[in-house]
Amino acid sequence: MSEPTPPSGPPDPREWAPPSGWSPEQPPAWPAQQAPTPAPGAPGEPGQAPPPGYGQQPPPGYGQAPPPGYGQAPPAGYGQAPPPAYGQPGPTYPGQQAGAAWGQPTAWGPPPTAPKPGIVPLRPLGVGELLDGALSLIRSNPRTVLGLAAVISAVSALIQTAGLWISLRYLETMTPVVGSADEVDIAAELTTLATGSIAQIVPALVAGFLQVLASGLFIVLVGAAVLGRRLDASQTWATLRPRLLRLVGVTLIISVGGLLAVGLMIGSIVALAFAIGPWAALPGVVIGLGGTILLVYAYVKLAVASPALVMEGTGVLASLSRSWVLVRRSWWRVLGILILAAVITSLLTTVVTVPVTLIATLVSGFSESLLPTVFASGVATLVAGIITLPFSAAVTGLLYIDLRMRREALDIELVSAGVHPSEDPLAAYRPQR
Repeated sequence: MSEPTPPSGPPDPREWAPPSGWSPEQPPAWPAQQAPTPAPGAPGEPGQAPPPGYGQQPPPGYGQAPPPGYGQAPPAGYGQAPPPAYGQPGPTYPGQQAGAAWGQPTAWGPPPTAPKPGIVPLRPLGVGELLDGALSLIRSNPRTVLGLAAVISAVSALIQTAGLWISLRYLETMTPVVGSADEVDIAAELTTLATGSIAQIVPALVAGFLQVLASGLFIVLVGAAVLGRRLDASQTWATLRPRLLRLVGVTLIISVGGLLAVGLMIGSIVALAFAIGPWAALPGVVIGLGGTILLVYAYVKLAVASPALVMEGTGVLASLSRSWVLVRRSWWRVLGILILAAVITSLLTTVVTVPVTLIATLVSGFSESLLPTVFASGVATLVAGIITLPFSAAVTGLLYIDLRMRREALDIELVSAGVHPSEDPLAAYRPQR
């Protein structure tokens, strides 16, 4: 049987039909004069499979216009060197610590410092800054601060020394009244005892008033010193004078209220002792402990009533209410600062009074007169007052300012007051209503 004769040339494309399974949509037939001559074994030769995707539709968008930006310049930084390898030093940015590793946290610079036109920065204060500010009050305006403290302490020491001298002289003239039946002598002795007591009470009251006066004056100086203003004695007195009587009223309410509370507590314990005898020990302890806790709580809550009255110019009851609100949620912190200030004041007083008292004791040992002891007491009161009066008042004033900066953003108002100063040195502390 003879083999079939192979075709002498490529098939005519016009007569060629696609095999089964091929896409019916084929490209148009080639013209006869342009039909390429496939290489041996090329696609399209009889018996060869077409390439993958041959004869299928083109992908979407084929032959359409290029997208916007095609052919434009590349973005800045394209083609630059890649970032350094992980762990290697990278570029330093503003605020970044030099030499920080790429991809690791950087140590940014400290926050901007708060303005400090006066003795403390205008932001919420730490305990150390508050105590340092109290000492800075003396360094910022020593002439006015130490001058006022010296005058007030000298007057207080003189009055207390005179009262002590009179009291001791009357007590020396007293004779024992035990076993005496003479009513005239008893009356005379009682008169002498009452005179000696009055000689002690009156100077104590005057000294208390002078302490209130000193507290108000130094609070005015603190309010001005925070803004960087230095007042003299006349300006300080002119600022405090309209508020002095109200300041005395606040002090009397707190002091008398405390004394009445203590008297009521002691009276209740004594009444229970008379009523139920020894069984009053337990309720007496409860009353004493509970009353003491309530007194301390109320004292701390009213600790900044005087600065509130002086700096804001409010009334007596308004200043008490103001202090109660400001100390809210800061009671323990205020208590700690008050205790720390009291310890420092006591240490300063001890450092001053112990040497003076020791010298007076040695001198009085060689003399029967009471004059060295009385003189030493006056000198100790004078020197201790010059140091402790400004410090304790400044701590209270700065504590009030710190509480307002924490609760009411007073620091913003103080910064604005520094830019636009007022004639009244305490105008910036009045609440905006």
